[in-house]
Amino acid sequence: MSSSYILRKGHASLGDLTNGYAAQGLGIGNVYRVCASGEAYYNDFVADHGGTYRDGSEVVHTTIASALAATVECRNDYVIVQPKNADYDITTALAMDKKAVHLICPAGLGYPVGAPNSCRIEQTGAYQIITITDAAVEIAGFYFKNYATKGGIIFGAGSYSSNIHHNRFAMVVSGSTNEPFIGPLIASTGVDYGAYSTVHHNEIVSTTGASATIASLIRAESPATSVTVSYNYLGMGDTNNTATVGIMNQSVKGITSYNDFYAFQTANGAGVFTHCVHINAAGVAYGNKGNVADGILMAGGTDNLSFIENYNSSGDGGALDDQQ
Repeated sequence: MSSSYILRKGHASLGDLTNGYAAQGLGIGNVYRVCASGEAYYNDFVADHGGTYRDGSEVVHTTIASALAATVECRNDYVIVQPKNADYDITTALAMDKKAVHLICPAGLGYPVGAPNSCRIEQTGAYQIITITDAAVEIAGFYFKNYATKGGIIFGAGSYSSNIHHNRFAMVVSGSTNEPFIGPLIASTGVDYGAYSTVHHNEIVSTTGASATIASLIRAESPATSVTVSYNYLGMGDTNNTATVGIMNQSVKGITSYNDFYAFQTANGAGVFTHCVHINAAGVAYGNKGNVADGILMAGGTDNLSFIENYNSSGDGGALDDQQ
């Protein structure tokens, strides 16, 4: 015999209804909300969205780190971040160390490439912005500002099949040893970190720094397999900042396609790409473009097999790059 009870405003939740959690969407686990306590609407937001899940975790958090800590591996949890007038300043790396967790700012979505500054995350400590050490995570909709030389979203051991898309990186570089903005650390050579991941529709543009060098903006090592890097905007400018390689995709059977490279010709000195793309002999690169000289756009690969319709800015309006 079934029992019945009265659902009261301010006390009932979707979980109190039969199959109520299905209203959150097919397959979605817990949804954690991040709202800065200083926002004018914070109290109303907590009243509207606050509560406690059956595992004891709170729905609303004031920091991204605490919301990520509340997630559970493989439950397909979402951390949804609200806009903030100021930056979300962090002093250590955010840890995405649980499989199938999503970190998203919906207000930062909508641009075809990159993200507006609805949610700015600035690293103020000498750390990376985010470290990934598990599989199938998603990061989207953020404006990131890194700590000089420390890099952005860093793949570590155990990371694979990540989905990194529609973010903007305001690049801060200094000196000659700058870590990548997406990928494993420079010291992590010969590793499969980030295998099977897709990095797409991100914008990475130099913002602060002068006469600095970065080895690569986006990076994948061999023996990682099938890393796809596509539809990204990458720009070097300011005073003679140089990317040795824009996208270093050394993954086996990697795809590097439809990325645009911008060597900005500023009044104080041009931004430089020594090469825009460098791929594995088993990789492919289609449809990439950059305002660089002939022979600079592409490197690596297998001649006459790896490259299709990659254009540099030589000649009148551009030409096929000679690495074809």
